[in-house]
Amino acid sequence: MSRYLWYNRANNKQNKDEGNMGFKEKIYNEIKFEKYGSTPEELRRRLHVRAKSGNTAFDKLLSELFNEGKIVKENGRLFAGRQKTVRGVLQGNRRGFAFLLPEGGGEDIFIPNRFLNGALHGDTVRVRLTGESEGEVINIEARGTERLVGTFIKLETCGYVVPDNKDFFTHIYVPFKHSKSAPNNTKVIVKVKPDPKIDRVNGTIEEVLGKSGERDAEVLSILRGYDFYDKFPQEVLDTASAIVYEPDFEGRADLRDLYTITIDGEDAKDFDDAISVQRAGDGYILYVHIADVAHYVPRGGTIDIEAFTRGTSVYFPASVFPMLPEALSNGVCSLRPNEEKLTVTVKIELDAAGEVKAREFMKSVIKSNRRMTYLEVSEILKGGEIAASYDDVRDLLTASRELAVLLRKKREAAGVVNFSSDESKIILNEAGDVVDLAPYPTYESNSIIEMFMVLANETVANYIESRGVPCVYRVHERPGEDKMRGFVEFVNAMGYTLDVSKGVRPKTLADFLLKVKGDPAEKLISRMMLRSMAKAKYTTQNAGHFGLSLASYCHFTSPIRRYPDLMVHRALKAIIEQKDGDAFREAYAKACAEAARKSSEREIASERAERDIDDYYKAIYMSDKIGNAYSGIISGVTQSGLFVELPNTVEGFITIDSLPRDRYETDIKKRLVGARYAFGMGEKIDIIIKSVDIQARRIAMDFAGFATDYLKKPKQKKLFQTHSYS
Repeated sequence: MSRYLWYNRANNKQNKDEGNMGFKEKIYNEIKFEKYGSTPEELRRRLHVRAKSGNTAFDKLLSELFNEGKIVKENGRLFAGRQKTVRGVLQGNRRGFAFLLPEGGGEDIFIPNRFLNGALHGDTVRVRLTGESEGEVINIEARGTERLVGTFIKLETCGYVVPDNKDFFTHIYVPFKHSKSAPNNTKVIVKVKPDPKIDRVNGTIEEVLGKSGERDAEVLSILRGYDFYDKFPQEVLDTASAIVYEPDFEGRADLRDLYTITIDGEDAKDFDDAISVQRAGDGYILYVHIADVAHYVPRGGTIDIEAFTRGTSVYFPASVFPMLPEALSNGVCSLRPNEEKLTVTVKIELDAAGEVKAREFMKSVIKSNRRMTYLEVSEILKGGEIAASYDDVRDLLTASRELAVLLRKKREAAGVVNFSSDESKIILNEAGDVVDLAPYPTYESNSIIEMFMVLANETVANYIESRGVPCVYRVHERPGEDKMRGFVEFVNAMGYTLDVSKGVRPKTLADFLLKVKGDPAEKLISRMMLRSMAKAKYTTQNAGHFGLSLASYCHFTSPIRRYPDLMVHRALKAIIEQKDGDAFREAYAKACAEAARKSSEREIASERAERDIDDYYKAIYMSDKIGNAYSGIISGVTQSGLFVELPNTVEGFITIDSLPRDRYETDIKKRLVGARYAFGMGEKIDIIIKSVDIQARRIAMDFAGFATDYLKKPKQKKLFQTHSYS
């Protein structure tokens, strides 16, 4: 019987599985016994696979052999053998090569362009190792990118899209019929469809965002590149607009007569938390009221599904892409003054030492008396001229300050790690132009609210955990030894000695940051310490919060702008309403796991989007300052040059060609060192703005200092004196 007849018989429905298994073995044997390998076409001829149905089954069986690691592909030919293969996700590079990030962790694997075999940035692939840390893509298991943001370039007979994400290292071919009549040089959303047969990525333009280079189009492109949207689906908007406040006192504490205020930034776009503070003997009673978003957004509803997808609100200069429609975020849920609002309240009684004596959780109704700003409150507490106009709130603010001082002392004694903020305040005029940049101002009032919100979050987390109800926790794990060792080496090179030989404890790191407070490189040291730590994340398994030195922690206080907070509210309300039975817990555990995963992903995306937008505005601000001289701090060292941060938070790059002539290399102390000169992180440096690429959000600088200030010998004066902290 011929192989072809045998295969056709195997295709009969009754014998399909058995036949396919047998034919799969035949395919494998044909490959195994061919010393010089076979192409798929050669195999088809030898196995007499001609029918269309036969080709489809043949390709499927061949794919299974790839996935099982039984065969590998090299230079277009198939070979048998269980050669070492690794599965992971591709991280592309603008120069055309990629790295495989193994799914089980471990060292990245370099993939040259010629061995990508049609794979693209973000794809899940299987790679055959061709060297110790180099490989070839042998199978594309899943495409990682469906849509891209980029610039459409129109040609005579077609067009192509240049992706904004330079990790996606190929242009997208767009036939005119799929171009949506996009003009030349416009920002677009393109749906991609790789075509391995012709080694090309085809695309269909789905949306035109605006002209490349125009501010609104560029900002929108950044946000859409991270899957954030300015518009809500019409169904979501219709559902939200139908929601109105209705008095609901059943099962709620009536706190409308309790003096209540909100304290936020001057440019705050929603108000989801309010406070009331009373003295009680020699102690205090703190009320933290949070908007009852869960009352208006039932789980699984239209608005909830959209909020889950977004995960968080994204804030940027002059605007916000909210998690919830404006009818909720700025309307019925927002704790605006002189309006009745439904809330969830945490009431905490504390003694004169700031120790919690009692706690109570309740659904409530409040009516905020004042909307206040951080600056306003700080001026009142300093006894400024405006204080006389706030007699009604002065006692509450004074008591708040006293309580916050107690809580801060407790936190510091426990070892809370207070990182120095490097957040930028980008100041725009009415036309939307950048008129100034500065570090974001913080006041005593910021610390007061932070202390109260942290206490509320901790109290809620402890309570939910004690009841055994599923929850989304905010976890910050202990730093890894390797990263912390790198940070210790870094601060040692700057003249400090940090002793973590007995283990890394929050108190040790907190004390160290206090010692460097006020130093020119304080922000740099704080940032490097932060990078050496694990990233905080959302999870259903509580593992404590290292940075806050707390055993339990969650996010409860911002349900208007963070989805995990909404999940915490639902858990707490289930307990309050006595609806936390076994059926609820089983279903809610799965929902929390999904929310924790998705919210962690969206949080990272929002941080990157906000950073990119800040960098874009900073580039605009510096674009008319080419040739200007500044003094800054060396904030990063690479083999190809130095990153420099200016006092206004702008960061730029000095290429190695601009430095005093020498043969440079990086050393263990995070310095760029040559035979004569050395440049280390944290050192002051004078620069001149060389050029600005607004669309790439890059600022180039030239060295403008004196080479003799950076001589290795005689040894340069250290920026800091040597101290030892343990």
